[in-house]
Amino acid sequence: MSEKEPLIITEDQARVIQRKLRGMQRIFFISYGALLVLFVMNNLMDADGSLKLWLVQSVPLLIFIPGLMQERYRTYSWICFVILVYFTWSVVNSMSPLVRWQDIAVVVLSVTIFISAMMISRWMQYWQYYQRQQAAVE
Repeated sequence: MSEKEPLIITEDQARVIQRKLRGMQRIFFISYGALLVLFVMNNLMDADGSLKLWLVQSVPLLIFIPGLMQERYRTYSWICFVILVYFTWSVVNSMSPLVRWQDIAVVVLSVTIFISAMMISRWMQYWQYYQRQQAAVE
């Protein structure tokens, strides 16, 4: 069996990774915030809304805020798992006879959050690997 060669990330590749990472983080946080605002609009500002439903919808997403602030790639990976529940729930609601625009918005936002979180997690791992690589050289 041949040994794997270690991954070497060049400075140019690192710049590209960092640019992609920062851009995708912007997309993620815009979608994440929009989903939380949508839950507030649906449950706290609407006559048919309820505080209990808002808590059920929002608390699982709010739990990740400390990990997001510390920029942990595992937090983004876990968000991918959690957001699938929102996606499933909203797709079922979108296919019902009484389609509401809010359900379609949740589908779009949950897909955007899933894809961006997945890519952020991967690029963040490469970026951290590059930083460790640079620290070892110095």
